[in-house]
Amino acid sequence: MYLCITKITIMFFIKKILFLVCISFSSIVLTHAQVFKGEIIGGLNMTQVDGDQEIGYKKVGAHAGIGVMFPFSFRKNQSNKPWAVSMEILYNQRGSRARNLNYNPIDTINNYSQGKFRYLLRMNYVSVPIIFHFTDSGKWTIGLGFAYNRMFSSQEIEYGFSQTYDTVKRLNPNDFSVMADVRFRIWQQLKFGFRFEYSMFSLRSRHFNHTNTTPDETRKQYNNSLTFYLVYMLNEKREIRNKKKPKIEKPYYY
Repeated sequence: MYLCITKITIMFFIKKILFLVCISFSSIVLTHAQVFKGEIIGGLNMTQVDGDQEIGYKKVGAHAGIGVMFPFSFRKNQSNKPWAVSMEILYNQRGSRARNLNYNPIDTINNYSQGKFRYLLRMNYVSVPIIFHFTDSGKWTIGLGFAYNRMFSSQEIEYGFSQTYDTVKRLNPNDFSVMADVRFRIWQQLKFGFRFEYSMFSLRSRHFNHTNTTPDETRKQYNNSLTFYLVYMLNEKREIRNKKKPKIEKPYYY
């Protein structure tokens, strides 16, 4: 009971901090509109749910949205600002899956041996990450941050049958996560990025009934995501490359 109250208190506190950060960030953007950078983001999530008895990033989903980035420096009057804070609004598809190796597409009988997926969990989220970045030499950017993820729909299938919340504990729609982000420039304002993200709190605790030889168990479940994406930066200076070869002055002989 005490742990439950503590978890609810922490989640409420994180929500409050996120709200204040979003308000502060919005006011900064409005005040310094000429300095902030826009982001157009698109990519793929490779996800799994730790604690569901399946192993591997087998569920592929969409990762798309927009963002704003505010560069800054700890030194006054520094033209090059290596630090930045960004806020994004993303659509994320996450979940877990495991194919049934005995699946036969010709047989239309929907029973425990003929389901196309032995297990399939789909979760659709609206995510709001806040990330602190550091850019080295204008090409490589590393970042650490956290996100609030709100699930608006989900589907869970086992052996061809959709699971109801009468038999399976309901998933928590609020997911708070931490993340590490790396991106680098591939051409002008276009960058390629990689992101690792993990839930701070469990999505749920699920009980698994095993055979007589294996004892039953209850496991906590967490989102575990790898993301590969492209981001196009708006209002960012392009690299100016001088393709002309320098003129070599010919020596004069007197």
